[in-house]
Amino acid sequence: MFHRFLEDSLVVKLVSSLTLIGFIVLTGAMVNEAAEFRVIVSAGDVDRNDAPVCLDLQLPEAQAKEPACVDAGGKQAPAQIEYSGGGKARAWWLVSNLEAGQSRNYTLKLGSACMDSQEPLFAWKDSSADKLKSMDLMFGDRPVLRYMYTPYDGKDEESIERTKKPFHHVFDPNGGRLITKGAGGLYPHHRGIFFGYKRCCVGEGVYDIWHAHYGEHRLHTKVIREITGPVMGGHVASIDWIDRKGKTFAVETRRVVVFRQPTDHLLIEFSSTLKTAGPQVSLDGDPQHAGVQWRSAQEVADNKTATRYLRSAQWAFLPTDQEHNAPDYKDLPWDAIQYKLGERAYTVAYLTDPSNPANAEFSERLYGRFGEFFPWSLRKDNPLSVRYRWWVSATHAVTREQIDRKYEDLAHPPKVTLQ
Repeated sequence: MFHRFLEDSLVVKLVSSLTLIGFIVLTGAMVNEAAEFRVIVSAGDVDRNDAPVCLDLQLPEAQAKEPACVDAGGKQAPAQIEYSGGGKARAWWLVSNLEAGQSRNYTLKLGSACMDSQEPLFAWKDSSADKLKSMDLMFGDRPVLRYMYTPYDGKDEESIERTKKPFHHVFDPNGGRLITKGAGGLYPHHRGIFFGYKRCCVGEGVYDIWHAHYGEHRLHTKVIREITGPVMGGHVASIDWIDRKGKTFAVETRRVVVFRQPTDHLLIEFSSTLKTAGPQVSLDGDPQHAGVQWRSAQEVADNKTATRYLRSAQWAFLPTDQEHNAPDYKDLPWDAIQYKLGERAYTVAYLTDPSNPANAEFSERLYGRFGEFFPWSLRKDNPLSVRYRWWVSATHAVTREQIDRKYEDLAHPPKVTLQ
């Protein structure tokens, strides 16, 4: 059983979460143009390939928009600056071919480009159609993610069904079709990557944000910032959780990014902080109707006997062709679903940050939904923060050991030390 822990302070929670991804806070004056930083990246106990690492900086906004590069012994690779406002920035890059126990020296160069102008970049593109608002995250000319954010329309049942929840669709790692489910089909409340609770208790009111049949809903209010560049793409969005009278009772800040990976693979990171907009909110439900979940495309439900689950070592004895939902199925480091859409095979590994709340019950369904749930008491002094990754592979030739390493990149990432 993997240990989890709860944090009473949002500040402590955020600091511990950042520590997991190998960050360093640089204090003092703003850095100058074309500044260089020398760092050591240590692999730790596992091999590292295409593993995201980052370094926190203080930068003026204009400089954060400039290109960046990392150099390791003359071998250069692109870096990317993510600017979050107030002079706070984070340099990201990917580490590969770093074996367990080894370290590598890097020079991070700001204001320096080191990639061919023809290399693909992550960028957003509007994809709205048929009165539905959406935007696609592109990697070059290939879509990788779609954000559905049509404003809520409660005029009739059909309108409610189409507009009651913003969510993220996922494309085949090589482009083309969507591999997640949208509205309609079996259990229409399941859509792509989604987050919700069946029982949101606010005073005397109880609201079902999961099914959202009676007027309660979630509403995308704005994109706080877009994240684009050579290393990763995504955005930070603000989403209101709204009761049946139209009053916001919680506000979610959701960050979703896709990291650059080899052909046939996507690495998606989802992090969310939910805060009460007023009084305490009791968030509850059950493993099948709450939490952060993934729902595969409807075709999986149409052929669910072909679904398989690849599980971590502790649960490797379970039959792969059967779903598992026992009370002791808790605090999983990861779980992976395998399915086919037409002739294309997919493996989706659900990776859980160990700093997420403890006693998280995991749920699997052969029709394609899986994820974890935990109750939470949402107060001013007790927001809910979670972080997950999905490693998506366009193949069934994925091993338990490969997923273990991707989990370690999230839970115990390479250590970054400033020289």
